Amino acid sequence: MSRQDPKSAQRWSPDARAEGSALRVPKTSELIARWLRRELLRTRPSPGDALPSETELRERFGVSRPTIREAVRILETQHLVKVARGAFGGARFTLPEARMVSEATGVYLQAHGTTQAELNEARITLEPRLIGFLAGKLSPDAIARLRAEVQRQGEAIDDVREFGRAHEDFYATLSEVCPNRLIALELLTLRDLIQAQTELVGDAWVQHAPRSRAGMVRHVEVKREVVDHLEAGRVAEAEALWTRMLEAQQRLTAAIGVGDDPIEAL
Repeated sequence: MSRQDPKSAQRWSPDARAEGSALRVPKTSELIARWLRRELLRTRPSPGDALPSETELRERFGVSRPTIREAVRILETQHLVKVARGAFGGARFTLPEARMVSEATGVYLQAHGTTQAELNEARITLEPRLIGFLAGKLSPDAIARLRAEVQRQGEAIDDVREFGRAHEDFYATLSEVCPNRLIALELLTLRDLIQAQTELVGDAWVQHAPRSRAGMVRHVEVKREVVDHLEAGRVAEAEALWTRMLEAQQRLTAAIGVGDDPIEAL
């Protein structure tokens, strides 16, 4: 059988996408990158395993070296491949990290002028449902880990920055024990966004620490109660408490005068 003309395959590709009134047909490099991505995620090589050589890929697809290199660059931008230079270089498989989503989200929000108040509003709308999802789904070990994080945050009441770091770590633990990968990713994205804002407005928090201490104490108390509700499977109670905690944070953000400040990306 004769080798198929890549241009012909491209023209009639089922991967063609309609954009407005025009039909966009993917480039050959995009089709190759898509095939490689599917194969990598189907076969699940170990991180660090080498992809087939450039020569092997050229022979397999019957395309030029620049086309293969462009396909590999696409995979690199998708964080599925790392390319090392030198005698022992080449393309190697890697698993994407959650931070790539957080960074892209943060840059998008910052570029579009999203404010601290808007971030708080979104969190009040979304987070309670994420927390409620976990109710009754966590193991005793997961509950113990969450209680340990709350205890650590309670011990940091007099250190605003350490208090903030402990709050971020609580989200990380929620993500690690979450049985749903998409919800876990959302929790990690929120953790990273919160971390960036803590670094941005931390000085304002420090200046208002005496006034906000009572709120910090209540924050820890609420978290302890939320963990109790998660353990007992009480969805509505966990969601209601988390909502009130976020609303208190929103009031504090307004009180210290940073609500209209733009958010910061990682």
